[in-house]
Amino acid sequence: MSVVKIYNKNRLDKLVARLTLRLGRKPTQQEVVDLCIVIGEDHFETLISHLHPVPIFDEEKLKKIQNVSKELMDVPWDLEEDNQRKLLNDSDIDIYLV
Repeated sequence: MSVVKIYNKNRLDKLVARLTLRLGRKPTQQEVVDLCIVIGEDHFETLISHLHPVPIFDEEKLKKIQNVSKELMDVPWDLEEDNQRKLLNDSDIDIYLV
């Protein structure tokens, strides 16, 4: 038997109390923790998202990003600057300089 330090003891107690009301019997903390492990195994991706909030990229996500990037290669970075170039020609520039 090993000892595990629980930092959210208050929350575990509240969970046990809620389960007691619903089940009609008081489950042990060990039962609750063991079931949380089973649920964590069954919903592994959800567990990962809670433990590591930064997105994790797999091969499929990287391919999607690369495809979108390729599609956007011809889009100008600054649309306003691109429109200004179309609106001004050499004679317009001379007028502003005088």
